[in-house]
Parts: sequence; structure tokens; C-alpha cells
Amino acid sequence: MRRDSQTRIILSLGILLFLFLSSCSLLKKEQEEKQTDYGDRQARIETKPGEFQKSIDYVHRQAQMEIRAGEFQKAIDVHREIYQKYPQDPRIRSSYITAIESIKRLGDQAFERNDFRSAGMIYEVLGKNWVHFADFSQSFSFNKDFLEKKIKTCRYLFTEEQLSSSLKTGDFRKAIEIYRETYQKYPLDRTVQRGYVRSLELIKNGGDRAFERRDFAAAGYVYESLLKNISFVKQLNGSFSFDREELTARIRNCEKILFQDGLEKYRSGNLGQAISLWKSILVFDPENEEVKKAVDIATLQLKNLQKPN
Repeated sequence: MRRDSQTRIILSLGILLFLFLSSCSLLKKEQEEKQTDYGDRQARIETKPGEFQKSIDYVHRQAQMEIRAGEFQKAIDVHREIYQKYPQDPRIRSSYITAIESIKRLGDQAFERNDFRSAGMIYEVLGKNWVHFADFSQSFSFNKDFLEKKIKTCRYLFTEEQLSSSLKTGDFRKAIEIYRETYQKYPLDRTVQRGYVRSLELIKNGGDRAFERRDFAAAGYVYESLLKNISFVKQLNGSFSFDREELTARIRNCEKILFQDGLEKYRSGNLGQAISLWKSILVFDPENEEVKKAVDIATLQLKNLQKPN
């Protein structure tokens, strides 16, 4: 009786072990089938030239649409995404190269029509993304050195255009700021250095002409702007026909003349004109306490005079 019980227990354990192993085997087989099925589906996708070619054509059309819209970074991103998935596919690489060459060609066209701002922006987009083209950049009609030179040239020529425009309108401070940005970008470039010196000399001449026609407010403004800027470019100081001492003396002279003119207007009872002259000093010397005090006194007196009796 005891022997029969043991036999039944052993038989039950054997059946349970068989069922467990069978279950594991079926589960493993099911997983393998799923993986195989997924691999087959991927293989079918990749080996169906019609479907895959449609994807490539779509990417190409999308990129060209972005290029026509001037969205060059988006056009690059569209190709980069699919290229990262299929870097060895020659069709994708060819489409990518075509897009880059199209963008570069637009930059060249902008440069040829003297639209240096647009050309520079296009070249900068290509230069910023150059790291993504590294493994097939030898297929381009240009290289990274070409882009760097074009970017610098475009920035310089665009700066010259802005400088000329600002000088014509008399916005000397803007003219200085425009060239300073280019100089900060390329401080060691000789062409940029010479252009910077030439621009400041032109602005100084503009200040001198204003002084000669007795427009001391404009002259003082120009000299003060130059004084601030010449401190910024200490390494170029020896290149100028003027120095800090000359500019400082000119500013003080403008202040003195304007203050005296304002004082004459004040004494003759022309308080409004006196205030206007003194305020013109504060435009280029805002911390002048003597002038601020004179403006306050004259303004108060003018208000009292305008009060109804």
C-alpha cells in the first residue's frame, strides 16, 4: 500500500515536470516566432524597392519644399533623420547630397546678387551642420574651409553696407556697434581690423564736420561714442589718427560752448531754449551734475512762469 502511494506521487511529479517543460518550450517557440515574424516584416519593408523608394521620394520632396521656403535647417533635419537609420543606402545618401548642394547653390546665388546677409546665413547653416556630413563630405563640390571663408566675407561685406547706411543717416553710434560686432567675431583678421579703423576714422571726421558747422550737440555725441569704443579696442589704439586725450578735450569743448549758449538764453529769459541746450549736453554726458542742476532750476522757473495768475 505504501509502495503504491509512493509510485503515484512520483508519477504525479513526473507529469507536472513534463507539463512545465512543455509550457516553457512552447513559450520560447512563440517568442522566437514573434522575433522571426518581426524580422521578416522588417526585411520585407527593406527589400520592397517600391515602398522604400516611395519613402525616399517623399523625403526628397519634403526637403525641397523646405528649401524653397527658406527653411534650410528643416531640410537638413529631414534628410539627417532617415540617413541615421539607413546610412549605407546609396539612394538616401545621394538625395542628402543633392539637398546640401541645392542649399549651397542658393547661398552662391545670394552672394552673386550682393545679398550678403542671406548668403551668410545660408553658409552658416551649412557650416553649423558640417559635423553631420563628415562621412560623405568628400562628395560635395565644396569643403568646410570654403564655408568658413564665405561666412567671414559675407559678414564683412554686410557690415560695410550697414556702416554706409548708418553714416548716411548720421547714426554714428549704430555704425560703431555694427563694426564692433564683426571685430569681436574676428579680432585677429587684418581685413576686419583695417575696416574697423577706417570706420572709426570716418565717424571721427563726421564729428569734426559737425563741430565746424557749430552743431556741438551732434559733435559731442560722436566724440563721446568714439571715446567709449576706443577703450574697447586698446590693441588698435596706435592705428588711429586721434587718441583719448583729443576726444576728451573735444567733448569738454562742446560741453563748454553748449553750456555758455544755454546760459545766455537763460539770462535773456529764453528758458525753453536754455533747457534744450543743456539737455543736449546730457545726451553725451548724462552724469554732469552741474548741467542737471541747471536744467532742474530752469525747468522749475519755467513751470512757475506758466502758472495762471
